[in-house]
Amino acid sequence: MKTHPDQASAFAAVSALFVSFISILLAVAALWMQRRHNYKSLTPIASLPIGDYENLIEVKLRNTGVGPLIVKKFTATKDHERKKNIVSFMPKLPEGIYWDTFYNDLEGLCVPPNETAIIIKLCGDPKDEKFAKFRDKVRNELKNVTIEVQYRDIYNRNMLNKCRDLKWFGRHDCK
Repeated sequence: MKTHPDQASAFAAVSALFVSFISILLAVAALWMQRRHNYKSLTPIASLPIGDYENLIEVKLRNTGVGPLIVKKFTATKDHERKKNIVSFMPKLPEGIYWDTFYNDLEGLCVPPNETAIIIKLCGDPKDEKFAKFRDKVRNELKNVTIEVQYRDIYNRNMLNKCRDLKWFGRHDCK
C-alpha cells in the first residue's frame, strides 16, 4: 500500500461506502420493526360499563386499550327494532327533567385511550318523586335493550365488535 497510495484511498472510499450502505439498511430495518411494533401495540379495546344508582343512570363507552378507538357503527336493539342510539327507546321526558347527556349518533366518534364517552346519562334527586318515577321508567326500557359497537383503530383495522345487553337495569323488578 505504501507504493500505491491511490489504492489505499480507493479501498478506504469503498469501505466507507459499504459501511454507509449497511447503516442505511440497519436504519430501514429498525424503522420497519418500530412501525410493526406500533401497528400491533396501538390497539383500542372497547368496554361498555353501566351505572345504575338511585340518583344516576348511565351507559358509557370506554376505551381500555392503548390506541384511539374510532366508532364505525353503534346499534341499539329492542324487540327486533334497531336504532343508532339509545335515547330513541326512552320514554318521553316529564316537565322539568332533562337528560344530562346523550348521543344521537356515535358514528365517527374517537375515544382516546383510557377515556370514556357517555352514551346516555340521567341524574337527579332520588327524593324527588317525579324523578324517581321517570328513573324507574328508564330502567324498565333499558332492561330490554342490547347495544353493539363496531369500531376500528387508527390503522383502519376492524376490531371485534363489542356487544352488551342491558338486563342489569331490570334487577329492581319484583315480579
